[in-house]
Amino acid sequence: MRRIRGGLMHQLRAVLVLAWLNGLLPIIRSPLWAISTLATPISLLILLTVLYRGIGMMMGIVGGLVWTMLSSGTALIGDAAYYRLELKFQQMIVATPTNPLAYTIGLALSEVIFTLPGIVLFVVLLVLKTSVSLWGTLGITASLVLLWYAVSSVAFYASTLFTYIRYTWAVVSLLTLALGVLPPVYYPATYLGGAWWIAYLVPTSATAMVVQSAVGITHYSMLQLGMSYVSSIAWCLVGTVLTLRVAKWRTP
Repeated sequence: MRRIRGGLMHQLRAVLVLAWLNGLLPIIRSPLWAISTLATPISLLILLTVLYRGIGMMMGIVGGLVWTMLSSGTALIGDAAYYRLELKFQQMIVATPTNPLAYTIGLALSEVIFTLPGIVLFVVLLVLKTSVSLWGTLGITASLVLLWYAVSSVAFYASTLFTYIRYTWAVVSLLTLALGVLPPVYYPATYLGGAWWIAYLVPTSATAMVVQSAVGITHYSMLQLGMSYVSSIAWCLVGTVLTLRVAKWRTP
């Protein structure tokens, strides 16, 4: 059983330093990276707006917000694998009291910095186009944070499975597409008919159900929304276990 070393303050400092090193510094030097992350969700927003007008625009805004949080998590696969395989940076971190969870959260926070313009854009559009209650705002925020943590922690585990860096970029693109478009993120889970419960199996669609309900696109019962939160929390627990107990933290 791995022992979590270092105090809480050290872990918090490690998280902030990693976010600064991998997120803030690169985005200051190359701000174009932040804009490039908006290409896909904005394209889908425009397409849905042209095809379905008002409801299409709303689905595009909700889907874009979920997609942006998803992409900040899946991007961690490439960065973590690059640091481990090419720069041997993870091996240096292993020699410090920083634990795998702090390392993962630090990298995940840095990825959020890259996608921050997209998050701000879709939140502003959501505020301008909808009237969300305080409880709805809290629900949306909680579900997005759970999604970010769940995807990031599972992504870190996935990054440790690669032995060649060149495979990671294709996997990240395919994974983002598979989790961001195929499940009911850009459309209501009710469109799946009797198989709508499949939405609970995917963290992005569970989050999308909460957001869609909060902005009034689709009505879900309290039980259905509660199950969405249960699904998100379960994915967070799975990600934590994978990061702390299963992922290859030390390289022989």
